[in-house]
Amino acid sequence: MRSYYSHLQAVKSVGEEVLVSQKPTFRSSAIFPVIHNADYSSKVIFMGYWLLKRNIKEIGLLYTLRAAEGNIISRKYLLIDSAKAFSIQLSEFNDLIGDNFIGSLEMEIFSTQDLVYPYPAFVLVYFGDHFSTAVHTVGRIYNDIEDLTKNEEYKVRESGFDIYGSTNLSPFVSLTNGPIKNDHPEITYTINNSKKNSIKGKFNIPALKPFETVFVKLKDHIDLSSILGNDAGTITLGHNFEGFFPRFAVGNFDEKAKTVSITHSYYDSSAIADEKSFWNRKDELFNDSSVAIPLYVTEGYYTRIALYPIFSPSDFTLSYAFYTEEGKLIKFLKDYHLIKSIDNRYEQIDFEEILSKENINTLDTKTVNLICNWEDKTKIPTRVKFGLNVGSKGRSTELPSNICFAPQLGNPAVLKKAGTFRWAPFVNAGRSEVVLTNSASLKEYSKPANVKLNFHREEDDQRISRDVKIAANGSLKIDLGKDDELNIFFNEKSGWMTAQSDNPFLNGYYFDFFESGAVGADHIF
Repeated sequence: MRSYYSHLQAVKSVGEEVLVSQKPTFRSSAIFPVIHNADYSSKVIFMGYWLLKRNIKEIGLLYTLRAAEGNIISRKYLLIDSAKAFSIQLSEFNDLIGDNFIGSLEMEIFSTQDLVYPYPAFVLVYFGDHFSTAVHTVGRIYNDIEDLTKNEEYKVRESGFDIYGSTNLSPFVSLTNGPIKNDHPEITYTINNSKKNSIKGKFNIPALKPFETVFVKLKDHIDLSSILGNDAGTITLGHNFEGFFPRFAVGNFDEKAKTVSITHSYYDSSAIADEKSFWNRKDELFNDSSVAIPLYVTEGYYTRIALYPIFSPSDFTLSYAFYTEEGKLIKFLKDYHLIKSIDNRYEQIDFEEILSKENINTLDTKTVNLICNWEDKTKIPTRVKFGLNVGSKGRSTELPSNICFAPQLGNPAVLKKAGTFRWAPFVNAGRSEVVLTNSASLKEYSKPANVKLNFHREEDDQRISRDVKIAANGSLKIDLGKDDELNIFFNEKSGWMTAQSDNPFLNGYYFDFFESGAVGADHIF
């Protein structure tokens, strides 16, 4: 893991001094574990955003399909000179992979101009007749030894996702090894359950060949039923993997419903407490950090956030500000939860319960702003992660989404930005929607967001444009189930939306809902 300050310099964040030694990025890549069987398959969707965000005329995409053992099955090249939507599906390789396949799909972007980010905005989708689930770029093979060295500034464990002990659910960790074989892969773990217990252990998996892909089912190595019961918990993983960025695709298989829910792991910073682990900017105009999330608390849906004990040692409070779609404050619950790192606690906060307890109208309440504040302003961690769990009750699949998301630090440098560019997919396997939010970590916030929306499809480079205005603390939902124009335009395939805003605080999430109760989701780019 590189420090947050190093990350800001590397991606040329506003207000950060770019080091003289900073190297341009001409290769940006991702490697995904993929599955294709009778119950579900995989695809990677993306759009040619580089042409819009970086004003690059064209880029090259090399995509490589490998078998589980790491041998190359197919390698193809695609010139991208349009901002349209793209989809690379495993069905494209049906004559090579058969009916029951596990392997990896590596996507490499090449450019003659600086791409800035070494990880591209791709989305991995697992999908079947009754579900889809999505996660953005996870692991990647390093560009060179300098890339590797910078990203191993700290050696940390991976965590920040939910696991279950229920009979029908099978938690997993999937990864594709890098170019270095691993003769003795070892995994250490700590599990935090809902009863505030921590259980530690370790196990080994078989030797990994170069570029080998594995799905490690945790129940094959750990008695999760006795540790978790029917409740959720979380796991932190130590490992001895080398030569690749160890961001894992993780989640749970629902063996009965034949569905999957995926997300990605994240850094466990709980053992890091040096000065680079904490935010050193203080401004009385800002809360320490905050983030708005959409609320789904009607028609049998629930919204919960999972709190993971993986932040640098500190104590903070969570306040909740509930808003209508138009940005009207409904109720503010100050310092509602105290979070102490010494508790080492995993828990889920259910907003349906809070709304009921506080007599808040669920029909009018569309978003909640999660506001984090630290009494000790020298101990504001640079990395805090939550899980956004949107799910349904009493349907055939038990699994909610598990979006890995973060509150945004109160950074006064952001005020120098004239606006922002965002983009998001419509997976369009179920009923897809994108929710845009206009929320800031400022204590007093009143700036609306004027947004130019452009919608892109797979079929060609045509687009639909719309101008919208989102009030301060307001939100906007684009629901394909209620938008005939976009439904016809996308023609049952995936599509993308770009959002150019005159306000730097535009953010959002995307969802794919199914009658089975499955919810695929992630945050927007």
